[in-house]
Amino acid sequence: MERLDNESISTNTGGDESKIDDGGVSGRVRSVASSVKQKASTIPAMLADGLEAGAEALRQRRPSPNATTPGTSVAITSDSSIDAVTDSLATGMQSSADWLRDADIDKLKSGVEKQVKEHPARSLLVALGAGYLIGKILRR
Repeated sequence: MERLDNESISTNTGGDESKIDDGGVSGRVRSVASSVKQKASTIPAMLADGLEAGAEALRQRRPSPNATTPGTSVAITSDSSIDAVTDSLATGMQSSADWLRDADIDKLKSGVEKQVKEHPARSLLVALGAGYLIGKILRR
C-alpha cells in the first residue's frame, strides 16, 4: 500500500493518545516549583509562631506560690531552680523565634553550604545526630 504525502506515520501503537508537550510540562514544573517556594517561605514564620506559643505556655504554667493541684490537698511549692530553668528555656525559645523571623534564608543557606564544604565530616556527623534524634522523637 502506498502512502500519500499528506498522510503521517503514527508511531503510537496503543490506545494512548497522549503527546509529550515540553512547553506544558516545563510550565507545570515551574508552577509547582513556585508553589513549593511560596509555601517554604512561610515555614520560618510558622516555626517562630510555634516557638513563641511554647514560650508563652511555659511562662503561664509556672505554678503560683502555695498553689494546690485541683482535687488534691498537695501544695505545690515554688522551686527556684525549676523556675530558673523554665524561664531560661522560655527565653531561649523566644530568642529562637526572633532569630527565625529576622533570618535571611539565602544567607543561612550559603552559610550552611560553606560549613559543609569546609568541614564535611563534622557536617555529616551533625546531620546523622539530628536525624537520629528526630527519629527518636517521632517514634514516640
